[in-house]
Amino acid sequence: MKGILIEPGKAPAVTALPDTLQGIEHFLGGTCLMKILPRTPAVLFFLEISVDCRLNRIYRGQQIYGTILCYGWKNNALQPLRPALQAEMLDRLKEMEVRV
Repeated sequence: MKGILIEPGKAPAVTALPDTLQGIEHFLGGTCLMKILPRTPAVLFFLEISVDCRLNRIYRGQQIYGTILCYGWKNNALQPLRPALQAEMLDRLKEMEVRV
């Protein structure tokens, strides 16, 4: 499924990502938290406790460490990111502070 991979110290990149919670947790290496973005059909997944101590992004005052995955979100389900949403999210995720 197309999504955005955001690794610490790197620019966000559109890539193929796992399409199940089990796959996401395996990819990230542990139990995940998710943040649904308000007014935007997107969701962020990241580790609840990251062994990677590098700060990646700040979302609404919350510091997120380690790798972050961004997916489309509709009707409480993961969706591939449409090209227009990919472009919007790449722009919003490029800075340390995620714009909401």
